[in-house]
Amino acid sequence: MKPATLRIAIAVAALGLIEQFEPDVRVQAAAPLLTDPVRGVRIEAAHVLADVRDDQLSPDQRRARETATSEYIESLRLDADWPTANVNLGNLRMRQGRPEEAIAEYERALSLDPRFTGAYVNLADAYRQQGRDAEGEKLLRRGLTILPRAPDLHHVLGLLLVRKGDKAAALKELGVAAKFAPDNARYIYVYAVGLHSTGRRGEALSVLRAAETRHPYDLDILSALVSMTREAGKPRDALPYARKIAEVLPDDPGVKQLIAELERAN
Repeated sequence: MKPATLRIAIAVAALGLIEQFEPDVRVQAAAPLLTDPVRGVRIEAAHVLADVRDDQLSPDQRRARETATSEYIESLRLDADWPTANVNLGNLRMRQGRPEEAIAEYERALSLDPRFTGAYVNLADAYRQQGRDAEGEKLLRRGLTILPRAPDLHHVLGLLLVRKGDKAAALKELGVAAKFAPDNARYIYVYAVGLHSTGRRGEALSVLRAAETRHPYDLDILSALVSMTREAGKPRDALPYARKIAEVLPDDPGVKQLIAELERAN
């Protein structure tokens, strides 16, 4: 890879890593890149700063963000016949706090490709943020008539049904998502937590143990195994999982304390 190409790749990757940081951290790291000579870097910086309030940017930074954002929107408009471009524009509008415009973009993406799973997921999330889960449920069920084996749709519908209070239906959807996406550790973890929350601890542990063989160092799965086996009164069974957590987090004092407690209990 050429040095210039490597620099661009590193810059874009670094911007993606800070997307969830606090605004002041993002401004410090990303604002200088709003005027980068490479458009792709400028666009990614504008995306990362899209939800930052104007008063958190200097006048020069606001102007640079506006320019870079305009470039990004123009590039997406050129590909407006592709559903991905519409979803990306919808994502930008959501970050900007413009949900109705985002919804329109997601709907356009689905009109272009009714089998685009990501558009269903993002549109349902936009509805969720507006307190419109009833519309989100109808949307997801419509998507599942077209894509009955789409794990993402089953998972999101399951979470929606949890919020709705329909635990039995939610657990069914979360279970289907985990079944159809065995490589998605998060889906399996959420399903196991759902089983546990309904008093089915034995089933939850079975699901987690099977998942641990496929995802041996997933912290969520390991933490759940430790918690549930301790709860079942079997600290000896929890200890191997705690020691694997320590392999991932060797300097974490909380993990060291946990292992010491489990060793004493044995």
